[in-house]
Amino acid sequence: MMQAKAIGARKDYMGYGLAVVLAGALALVLLNPSEGQQARYQPHEAIFARKILFSDRIDGGISIRDAATGQLIGEIQPGEGGFVRGALRGFIRERRLENPGAESPLRLAALQGGAIILEDPASGRWTDLRAFGATNLQSFAEILFKKNEEGK
Repeated sequence: MMQAKAIGARKDYMGYGLAVVLAGALALVLLNPSEGQQARYQPHEAIFARKILFSDRIDGGISIRDAATGQLIGEIQPGEGGFVRGALRGFIRERRLENPGAESPLRLAALQGGAIILEDPASGRWTDLRAFGATNLQSFAEILFKKNEEGK
């Protein structure tokens, strides 16, 4: 016959480990470091800034205009400018969810240290475009520093 063994209480170290990991994740969410960064990027710190209006064209392209002058800066042809299109969609989608009908310009700004940010002054949302790599940063730098096209 088999004898019954007395099983002692065992500690559940896996449960403690999971609790520590979850507490750490919660602390990161609550103490979101990006919230503090937003205060650093104030309009007066820009080396160069431009308010820009982006508008969809019937053919699927995008017209880019200087908001101050209304002059055409450039155009993105249908099927081109994938990163620019994606970034703009994200900003516009969020704006329409928060404040439908708001068609105010977005702001592109070059900051000290080489950052170029895309900002929605209406919502306060912004993104440092360096995070998406040099090629994608260059796409917005060309828009920011491009002279208005003549005669359009």
